[in-house]
Amino acid sequence: MAWKNLLRQTQRYLDRVQNPYPKAERLLYSFGTPEDLNLWTVFSDKEYGGKSKAELTLAAAEPSHAVFRGLISSDIEESEDGPSKRMQRSGFAGINTEDMQGHYLDMDGYDALSFRLNGDGRKYIASLRVDNWIVGETSHDVWQAFLFARKGGWHDVTVSLDRFLQTHKGRLIETRQELNIHRILSLGISTASLGDAKQDGPFCLGIESIKAKRQGISPVEE
Repeated sequence: MAWKNLLRQTQRYLDRVQNPYPKAERLLYSFGTPEDLNLWTVFSDKEYGGKSKAELTLAAAEPSHAVFRGLISSDIEESEDGPSKRMQRSGFAGINTEDMQGHYLDMDGYDALSFRLNGDGRKYIASLRVDNWIVGETSHDVWQAFLFARKGGWHDVTVSLDRFLQTHKGRLIETRQELNIHRILSLGISTASLGDAKQDGPFCLGIESIKAKRQGISPVEE
């Protein structure tokens, strides 16, 4: 409802007046409990006739974290009519946060996302699904940035918000718009073969946390 959005905007303004300079970082998501993982949905091309597989599970080892693992395959399930007609592209899997049911993630005061990862050397993609700027419209925009998860233990991967590019069904939109950091609907991480069968194979990504971070914003700029 409009009045609920107005109430949230008013509360956000009052919070900003009382605390004009937010902390250097803010925890958005942790991955240490079953309740943490319940906020996420796993998806893959298997839902559309592909053969990729994925799961998100709690790890037994310390530090407390989850493991996003599976298999990327460019193959398509065969049917009596040939390859699945629903498939436009194959070879992808990922996780998304559940829709926030009218609530938004507001990144006001922050200019980057920090991912605490234990990588496998694969290239991953971070995604933000946001409300668009058109008043009265219910559609959304998708913004994506590469997430390089190198091998060799735990490390922080920081992605500036200005590195996110607007996409549609995985393809770059040439017209440049501004990312609406105040109305983020969901956040996701995915991996894909990107049309290259050489990228097929197993993947395994440890995830400890995702944080909002102040990277280049100074109090003067705010």
